[in-house]
Amino acid sequence: MRYPTFEYSDCRRVCYGEGATFIPVCEKCGRFVKADEIVRFDCDGQLVDPANATCKKCGRIKMIFEGYV
Repeated sequence: MRYPTFEYSDCRRVCYGEGATFIPVCEKCGRFVKADEIVRFDCDGQLVDPANATCKKCGRIKMIFEGYV
């Protein structure tokens, strides 16, 4: 798992439900991505479908998870 670094400190965030926060940037190419409207988690707090955004260049991707805020 790759942890976010300070390179995203001034970047916007996408929050879902109980505060699950993601950085809407593609890990592969670094472009901003279009986040899904809904993200589903299981009872253990894990993503049901890891692909939760769409990058214009790379297609379906997983956004960088920052944590619960």
